This record gives sequence, structure tokens and C-alpha cells, in this order.
Amino acid sequence: MGQWEIRRSSLRDRDALAELCNAAAGSDDYVLEMLDDLILHGVLCVALDGDRIVGAMHYTETIDGSAWLRAARTHPAYRKRHVATELIESLGELARRSNRHALRLWSSASNTAGIAAATACEFREVARFTRMVAKASRARSRPEPLPYSPDLAARVEDSPLLRLANGYVSYNSYFVDLTQANTHLMANARALYEVGQGTVCLSTPAGHTLDFGLVAGDPARMLAALPGTAAAFGAEAGAGFLPHDQRVIRAAEKAGFKLGSWGEDAILFEKPIPVGPSSYRRRPTYAEIAAGKREGYAALALLAGHREHGHTGPHEDRWNP
Repeated sequence: MGQWEIRRSSLRDRDALAELCNAAAGSDDYVLEMLDDLILHGVLCVALDGDRIVGAMHYTETIDGSAWLRAARTHPAYRKRHVATELIESLGELARRSNRHALRLWSSASNTAGIAAATACEFREVARFTRMVAKASRARSRPEPLPYSPDLAARVEDSPLLRLANGYVSYNSYFVDLTQANTHLMANARALYEVGQGTVCLSTPAGHTLDFGLVAGDPARMLAALPGTAAAFGAEAGAGFLPHDQRVIRAAEKAGFKLGSWGEDAILFEKPIPVGPSSYRRRPTYAEIAAGKREGYAALALLAGHREHGHTGPHEDRWNP
């Protein structure tokens, strides 16, 4: 039994969560603009001291079978009291029950408190990235997604560029480990494209920015083409987490990219999750089957406790316990 009560938040907690963010990170905290999305999509857990919310952390499930942690906040008066640790443990148990194989998060290298919290919870550094941004240029023809093929799988597996990132690439609001199996998943999700005679991962456009990750090919050619690709998708800018490698960063600068306002030295952390027997029933009981016949599938879904966790919001996932 932990020191703090942990529960899932609801929209009723919005004002209290806003107060927490103001206290923890200031009135310009990016989380304030996305509180509704965090509450409604994925799982936003809170730590309580009595009725007071003293910490929060968001969890979402990813395409490659892991789970992503973000938007960690701890009230200044409760720091160094294991608030973030107990939230991680609770969400780690959720990941285990959901058969997620790993937890991931990223933190700025300058965020010593965030790194200490991740390390204390047995996360290990697996890759480093630098986030760079460029304004969209004159639109190029819009590329088509690449279908899965043995040639695509071989390009990904043999990519020196991907090895600089230890096999990880940014996608939507998290990172994916591009194994052969996950390359198939990403191709089926229509996320891999040919840009600048190379292979890139393009996220679902969010707001005015097209997020990308470099997968395979000549980084200079791909980076030179990406501002036009952003324009072709109707975005005002292109932004990507690039491998933290000076040659790649110089190629980005030559192509007109600049360091973003966050993520200059982003450390990707991962913690394996030992997957045990699921606590959820895999087959409906006779009562559930009878309920389904009487009232339709809606009643069956209600009895089974089925929930959908939607996609998260913007890509700024700083770890700030």
C-alpha cells in the first residue's frame, strides 16, 4: 500500500489539475492547453493527499505494444516524497494487466529531477534525440504511403541512420522501436513514406505542424525535401526528433531547420514490463452472453468493462515530475 491514493481523473478534476500545473510548472505550462485531451484520451492518473491532487501523470498505449508516460506533474510541496514513483508503479501495473511489454518516456537532459525519478524507477536510457523545426516551403507533390515489402523491411533493418537512434523513431506523440514486426505495423498504419529518396515516418498532422522521424536514406536529401512535404500536407512547419548526432544536426541546419523551443537534448527512457496473466476475462460469461441477447451488444460491452483509450495530443511530452 503506497503513501498516496492513486485514481483516474475525470473532467471534474480539471480546475484542481490546472492549479497543480500552475504550481508545478507556471502559468505558461503547455499541459494547461491540453488538459481536456489528457483526461478524455488515454489515462490521466492523479495522486491524492486526502482530497487534494498533489501529482498527475498521463498514460497512453502505443502501436508497438508499449505504453507512453507523459505530462508528469508534482506539487512543489510534495516533491521528493515518492509521488511520481507511486504514479509510475500504478501505471506500470496497468501496463502489465494490459499486456504492454514496456513503459517509455522522454526527458530533457537538463531536467535533473526528471532523470532522477526515471532512474529511480528502473528506466534506462535507450536513445538521444534533438528536436528541430523548419517552416514549410513551396509545396512538393504529396507522397504516398509505402506498402510493406521485403525491400522496405531490409532498408529499415540495414539503416545506419536508424542505428544512430538505436532503432527508435518518433511517431505521433511517442516513440516506436522499428523492429521488423513493427515496420510491418507502421506500413499498415500508412505511416512510412518516401521523401527525398529516403524513408521517413510521418505522424498524423496535429495543428499546424507535421511531425516526422528519419528512418533510412541520406539525411541531407530527406531534410531538404521535408519542408516542401510539410506544405503538401497543409502544415505550416515540419518538426522532427533527429538522432542526437552532429552530422545529422548540421545537415538539418543546412536545410533550414532550427532547434525547437524544447527537446534540444532529449533522452528516451524505457522500462521493460514483465507480462503476467491478464486479470481481464478473455471470454464472456454465460451471464454476459444472455445480456447480449437481451439488450444487444451495448449491454455486453458494459458488462465486459470495455473501454477505448484514444490518441494523445501534441508532441511536447516533457517529463516534469
